[in-house]
Amino acid sequence: MFDFDIKSNIWKMYFVNFLRNLHFFGAVAIPFFLDWANIGYARIFILEAFFMFWIFMLEIPTGVVADKYGRKASIILGGLFSAISISIFGFINNYWAFFLAEFIGALGFALLSGADKALIYDSLIQTKRDKDAKVFFSRYESAGTLGMLIGFPLGSLIAGSSFLPYPKTLPLTFIISGVFMLLAFFVAITLSEPKRKEKVEEFIKEGFDGFKYIFKHKKLRVFALNFALISATTFFMFWFYQSLAGVVGIDVKYNGFIGAGFNLFSMLLLLNIKRIENLFGMKNALFYSAILPGLFFIGLVFFRNVYFVLVAIFLITGLKIMRSPVLSDFMNRHIESRNRATVLSGVSMLEKIIVMILYPIVGLLADFSLWATFLFLGIATLIFSLMNRIESEHLE
Repeated sequence: MFDFDIKSNIWKMYFVNFLRNLHFFGAVAIPFFLDWANIGYARIFILEAFFMFWIFMLEIPTGVVADKYGRKASIILGGLFSAISISIFGFINNYWAFFLAEFIGALGFALLSGADKALIYDSLIQTKRDKDAKVFFSRYESAGTLGMLIGFPLGSLIAGSSFLPYPKTLPLTFIISGVFMLLAFFVAITLSEPKRKEKVEEFIKEGFDGFKYIFKHKKLRVFALNFALISATTFFMFWFYQSLAGVVGIDVKYNGFIGAGFNLFSMLLLLNIKRIENLFGMKNALFYSAILPGLFFIGLVFFRNVYFVLVAIFLITGLKIMRSPVLSDFMNRHIESRNRATVLSGVSMLEKIIVMILYPIVGLLADFSLWATFLFLGIATLIFSLMNRIESEHLE
């Protein structure tokens, strides 16, 4: 019975990831801030920087919580705080209350980060399925992508409905998202804690040791830097795809469908990860998935038609999402179970540091020129791809 419970962790985590990624607000977040909250872009980015700062501050402590007290407890708390955070946006229209929501959201995000994949990987080890970990991680990411695939267009339709006069429909997208995140919390309660070799005793020391381990371990360092650097630069396409669509004449009501489209594309890539590996080889697949976003960022400077813009949006976002579970698998192979959540949180924290550094640079460039921003992101992505290229010996 116990083994059955551990096996059920996998599909339950798929369901948790699906529910917490039903982001009905995803495609209308900018109109929400501009039209409902009446705050400009500068204050929006201050909020996001605040959110990112607290994720950075909380990554290691929350990773240690997962290693000391259990991955299940961390996932449950993360789901609850995430639901509270999103609900605040829906019910309270106050700029300073948004800061509270961002802090609670950062806490929820950090508690989930690392703990989710650590629970899945330890469950796979206990049920002797860890050799196919990248397949299960891909399916896990696909479940989250499916949530966004459904949530984005439905959110656009809700925001544009006549149920309430616009913009009063916009906070509804946050409220509905919060309800589904609360459902994810209840599913997480039914998870079973997998066995681990030992628990962390000196948890503060272990937390910093887990982060330092990334840089002491040669292969893990290569995977972590490759993941964090490329993920940080390609992350900005999620901010700019709506602006890009507007530049080439796509009406804002279609933004949700564009978001759903690139999430569907990502899901298809994840579900075919084995075929991609067989076709290109893992070394080449990881290299091409890092180089291509850089080239397409630069291409946007020269090709400003709707077809190239849509292809660029789909490829940059799709390849970013695809790389995550593959690199998570390789990183997990070099992390001891007792520190897994802590070290994975450290990797996530590394990405947040890079994004925090890039935020003011990208923001200033975007105020000057959107195309200069894409040129910068493209060159940075290419440099990072070549500096931290994954070779065959790293995959052995």
